Amino acid sequence: MGVFSSIKNFFVNSSDDSLDIEARPPIEKSSNERTVVFRESVNHVRYKSYALSIAISRIANAVSLCGFQTYIRGKPEKGDLWWRLNYEPNQNQNQTDFFYSLVHKMVYNSDGALVIQAKSGDLIVAESFTIEKYAFLPNVYSNIILPGGLSYQTKLKESDVIHLKYNNSKVKAIVDSVYEDYGKLLNDAIKNYKRGNAIKLKLLMDAQFDQFKEKDVLDEEGNVIGTEYDEILDDLFQKRFGAILSDKDSITPLEDGLTLSNVDATTGNTKSGAFTSRDITSIFDDIVNQVADAFLMPRGIFRGDVADNEGMRKSMIDDAVRPFIENIQTEINRKKYGKDEFYKGNKLKISTDLIYTKDPIAFANAAEAYLRIGVYCVNDILEKLGEEIIDEEWAWRHYVTKNYENINNAAEDIEKAVSNMMRALGRGEPSEKNST
Repeated sequence: MGVFSSIKNFFVNSSDDSLDIEARPPIEKSSNERTVVFRESVNHVRYKSYALSIAISRIANAVSLCGFQTYIRGKPEKGDLWWRLNYEPNQNQNQTDFFYSLVHKMVYNSDGALVIQAKSGDLIVAESFTIEKYAFLPNVYSNIILPGGLSYQTKLKESDVIHLKYNNSKVKAIVDSVYEDYGKLLNDAIKNYKRGNAIKLKLLMDAQFDQFKEKDVLDEEGNVIGTEYDEILDDLFQKRFGAILSDKDSITPLEDGLTLSNVDATTGNTKSGAFTSRDITSIFDDIVNQVADAFLMPRGIFRGDVADNEGMRKSMIDDAVRPFIENIQTEINRKKYGKDEFYKGNKLKISTDLIYTKDPIAFANAAEAYLRIGVYCVNDILEKLGEEIIDEEWAWRHYVTKNYENINNAAEDIEKAVSNMMRALGRGEPSEKNST
């Protein structure tokens, strides 16, 4: 193996496997020529996917915490649809997994997510589908692929499916376009960090080492296959330098005329001149913030800050989660119940207040107010807290405090009080004019 071929292989083998490397073959005309290695820029899309996964997980988790309540003639009813939306949408997924798949498709697919209901009642999110859109006729869905690669052969009309589309369907395209620039910056920052922290050595060869060019190396048949100059350099780059660049202690012998020294390092991004990952972190933070803004999600909640900020929580639900909830609620009421049934009180209602009630202390004041004005009974509050209801008649009663007395009852109480006062003063019953 020639010396310059071995140098090329040394750099290629020690490089990052994820980088595309092109090497210009060595030219045998001059021993002074060196192989040039080019590295192409790589788009680190995994960072973008990571940020999108955070957004999808946060939204899906919030949706799964909501209360899905079905009603029959205006009264709560726990039937098959209630069970599927709260616990088991299909036999292979629980509620959390189902809504993650649903939100993922709504974000990544510009046409949204398609939910098919099997004959057994299972709700299944399609992997892919084709939609034929019409103006005055129902849309037609075809080429439907279900999980596991199952192809759904039948074409379905709009009324046969639950089609859920994120209001901001371009959010994925927006994130992609923004990331094109940030991805390049991130790639450069990673390369600079690796380059700045890499060991850079230069091998100095003086005239004393050139004497090895005159010493031929023969094969078993006595043919000249190279020189000791080439053989020594091959051994250096293939074996000895590996010990120097390893993280272990080592001693490497060098022939006379060879000297190793450090290459002058460029200044890093700190006062001491060292290279840190600060630039990479800053650019990644920008990517995370851009994704959070695209979903109208507070940056603090997106990043998992533990600071308790009621305003951020409210903004998260109203701006980021509610569009998904309203879409699901409207589409199911439209397709599963229809206008006539909806007017009869047969419907689905998705409540976001359960997201807050997971913290009993934070919900305590609101629960007391709801109970005091007769909105909730004791069992209603227990259900929202995820606790077991009390099987007693009094737990279903609704109460209203005296502070919220009916105006008609209050007028009767005033008239009785005035009448009693007049009799106590010996003036008899009050006249109609006086009582008024």
